[in-house]
Amino acid sequence: MELIDTISPIVAIAIAGYFVRLKHYLSDADGVTLEKVSFNLLIPCLLFFGTATAEFPHTIDWSLLGGFYISVLIVYLLGMLIAKILFSYSLVELSVIGMGSSYSNVTIIGIPLCLQVFGSAAFLPIFIIISIHNILLFGFGVLVAGAKKNSSSSLLQHLGLIIKDIFKNPIIVSLLAGMLVNLLNIPLYTPLLSALSLTSQAAVPMALFTLGGALTRYKIAGNINCSIIMVFLKLLLLPTLVYLFVFQIFDVDPLWAGTAVLLAATPVGISPYIFSLKYRACESQVASAIVISSILSIFTVSAFILVIT
Repeated sequence: MELIDTISPIVAIAIAGYFVRLKHYLSDADGVTLEKVSFNLLIPCLLFFGTATAEFPHTIDWSLLGGFYISVLIVYLLGMLIAKILFSYSLVELSVIGMGSSYSNVTIIGIPLCLQVFGSAAFLPIFIIISIHNILLFGFGVLVAGAKKNSSSSLLQHLGLIIKDIFKNPIIVSLLAGMLVNLLNIPLYTPLLSALSLTSQAAVPMALFTLGGALTRYKIAGNINCSIIMVFLKLLLLPTLVYLFVFQIFDVDPLWAGTAVLLAATPVGISPYIFSLKYRACESQVASAIVISSILSIFTVSAFILVIT
């Protein structure tokens, strides 16, 4: 019953968003506007407020990052290997499949999920993981995709543009700004803190609502076998590896370790689809993986919550 109480609000809000968009109670333009409000304002306010007011420990256990991103690298490379053997994809296509197999929806699903399970104490491990999530995965994806066809100078230029775009991302900026305010002990005007706190309360339900609506844009099509492989690697293998690293191999604080596992257990993020559009490779496979993993993650995330709690 406790597990159902934890998961059901998250699922219910996302389902509501899906059916509101599916039945055209909101137009596509309205839906895009809500997405912009959510990702450019509400979530950044939540992340800034959370990191600015979090209690940073005197020492941070960086093995959390090691356990999480070693697992991500293993799954990324394994996804590429399987796709090469089974489907003989090009290097660009392999980079897309690798990202689709290992890129977690850490923002839209991960933040609400971890806060629902662990409370505000999860803010710090969330910050540590997602602050470099886009940089590492997009950077590695660009390196793989351009390994053969680009010269070293053009590849570095391309990576520079990617990093520049990432640091224009309001989510990354809000995290870094919140960390600076916290570490430098910069005082914030009390009414401003109250306004941020109030705005932050709308971030989680709006993010879930817009995620449900966004799923209406993605259809199950193309090479379903490839999509199923990505879903298996993402929903089962990645969180299992993270669990082994942070709970069994490294001695990570249980709350931090549980946060890492839940972030890894989230469905395929929307960013791999954007990456696939950029390179015009495997768009339908990634879109299908997003839809399928979003549905099945209700069950797999519940299983991992039972394991870690």
